[in-house]
Amino acid sequence: MEQIYPLHEEVVNRFCGYPVGVIMKDGTRHVGILSSCGSGKLQLNAEAGGMEASVTQSQAQSQVSKKKKGGKGKTEEAHQSSGKSKLQTQAYPYDPYYYGPQPYYPWGGALSLDFALVAFLFLLL
Repeated sequence: MEQIYPLHEEVVNRFCGYPVGVIMKDGTRHVGILSSCGSGKLQLNAEAGGMEASVTQSQAQSQVSKKKKGGKGKTEEAHQSSGKSKLQTQAYPYDPYYYGPQPYYPWGGALSLDFALVAFLFLLL
């Protein structure tokens, strides 16, 4: 672990893509991959377009799941069986709580920190 010093945005930008440890002036600690440093913000674990894609996927799934759920107030229609109906089945790979493929982030989600509140910044080796 090596300290990144001096704490200027130009110096810190050289370490983008590396794992860092951040200690804030109030004593809180954060660990993550340094994504960018500019405009008074230090960003950890950010991906270009990553949040927008996952938000639209979860919204689409929640709309579909709301349509499939039935309520107590709905009346049931009489079931009419015909000889020509098609039967569909699904076996083992069925997962009722499937939320789609999502990447694994061991450092946690995206985090934006105010650069003026950073006390120490360490490069994790």
